[in-house]
Amino acid sequence: MNRKNKRWTSEEEDRLLRQIKAFPQNLHKCFVLVSDEIGRSPQAISAYWYTKLSKKPGIEYVAFGTVTPKYFSKNRKNGEGEQISNNLWRRFLNMFRNFF
Repeated sequence: MNRKNKRWTSEEEDRLLRQIKAFPQNLHKCFVLVSDEIGRSPQAISAYWYTKLSKKPGIEYVAFGTVTPKYFSKNRKNGEGEQISNNLWRRFLNMFRNFF
């Protein structure tokens, strides 16, 4: 089935979100597994995840976040972030130091 230039259905999005929830530590594996099921290439799935789906409000399947002194980005490939307070940054540093 040729899916080129076809809109994503809610069933395809749900399938991708379920797979990411199951394996949040390996998005590439999720994209490959879902590609067989929905008939889209892993590259197309990856592009859709990073450009559209991960930016939707309420999507909380964070695999990789970036924290800096000024910003927190829930998905580093989006290039967008939320400004954070110094207090939150301090708590993050303290938590990180406790692990090592």
